[in-house]
Amino acid sequence: MMSARRMVGAMRGAAFALALMAGSAQAQEAAGEPAASAAAPRAAPYRIGLITYAGGEIGRPVKAELEKLGYREGENVIYREWAGNRDPAIMPKLARELVAWKPDVILSMMTNAHVAVRDATREAQIPVVLWSADPQQTGVIETFRHSGTNFTGFTYEPYQAILHLRFLKFAYPDLKCVGHLYNHTYAPAPSTLRDLKVAAGMMGVEVVVGEAMTKEEFEPQIAKFRDAGCQAFTVGPHELFNGNGRTIGELALKYKLGALSIQGSIVNGGGLAAYAPPHDRGWPVMASMADRILRGEKPQDIPVERRLGSPLIVNLKTAKALGLSLPPSLIDEADRVIE
Repeated sequence: MMSARRMVGAMRGAAFALALMAGSAQAQEAAGEPAASAAAPRAAPYRIGLITYAGGEIGRPVKAELEKLGYREGENVIYREWAGNRDPAIMPKLARELVAWKPDVILSMMTNAHVAVRDATREAQIPVVLWSADPQQTGVIETFRHSGTNFTGFTYEPYQAILHLRFLKFAYPDLKCVGHLYNHTYAPAPSTLRDLKVAAGMMGVEVVVGEAMTKEEFEPQIAKFRDAGCQAFTVGPHELFNGNGRTIGELALKYKLGALSIQGSIVNGGGLAAYAPPHDRGWPVMASMADRILRGEKPQDIPVERRLGSPLIVNLKTAKALGLSLPPSLIDEADRVIE
């Protein structure tokens, strides 16, 4: 029998094929294919600003995709980058500097960057293409189909909570209780918890919430999940968890709990599995959207892309340590397996 996730994939594939037959440009973009072979023509170089809450070379992959579309740095495009290095206090200042530079389009990565750019562009209304965990929850778009703002971009596929609990149900057929490591200070966190509770209710699973505001609170909360009779826990979105993934993974193993998250750092540290962000699938889409905007389209007319899937990472070493026998069909769904 075809698994639920494979069935969803087959349905996506059929819809994609039909869209191609109809000549849909949007289907091309969802597959990461360039809609045009040359950059939008203009005498002066385009100005593209990149801003991220993180640091490093986060803009490199999308710049590489833009080059495939004909945007060659130093010839017909100029880039400038602003990185917050995970300092939320500095983001408004960086966003104001970016807007003052008067770029033709902004590429924004991570929630704190989007919020700062949203506030800085209230009057300027510079088009923005984003990567975000939940742009609707953070208030930078009104709906995914029509943003109603100067933003578009890509994000996670919907119904992540159902995917997470489905995986845990396969891993633990008698699953009755799941913990959720939570920090309410990140804007998408409350909606993630809400969706988890809805999905758990549908599957007859109790949710035990453990809020951790500091690294020192990880262990007491994870111990609480075990003491409540939970066999596993999910990890909500927050940079505190992302930056301490190995610690969380190690604690999950210590307390004999399967940890499922959206971050590879946790599964690499000993977590059971992760449905990771679709970055590699999203950079071509982000580049294509920027190209469409530079050709005259408005961001509010370009739906936020949510059909990229979430690459699945499965840690079989952890599964063995926990005494789990994962179904082969579930392992086959993985994009990466740790053995």
